[in-house]
Amino acid sequence: MKKAVVGLVITGMVLGVLALTLLAAEEGMPKGAKTAAKGEQVTLTGRLSCTFCGLAHPEKPCPKDCCVNCMKAGDPPLLIDAGGNLYILLTGEHEVPLMTPARMELAGQTVAVKGLLVKGKGVQAVYVDSMDKAPEAKAQ
Repeated sequence: MKKAVVGLVITGMVLGVLALTLLAAEEGMPKGAKTAAKGEQVTLTGRLSCTFCGLAHPEKPCPKDCCVNCMKAGDPPLLIDAGGNLYILLTGEHEVPLMTPARMELAGQTVAVKGLLVKGKGVQAVYVDSMDKAPEAKAQ
């Protein structure tokens, strides 16, 4: 239990530093301006979760209502791929919310995300260009 709490506190601190760094880098940018971050364009598929549950119990899906409530409370959305990799999802535009009502409907589901993958200081995030429900895999 203590390890989980310590992990969540450390993650919160890392996310806070990341957010402050991003805010400082984008200070003075006009609303809606695209991020100037450097990275690679990717398409990732995984489960859309809230950061709290994605870190607390990554092996267990978070119910949709929990994800939505956590994200409304300020948790950044998290993508968990089939390999267990975690990606913080961020808006690709300054002062434009990522989690629109339509995207909130995708909480807890498998989604396909296209955007700019950035990595730094132990954190990986995607500046999202698009997020859609992933096509269901065909049975073979």
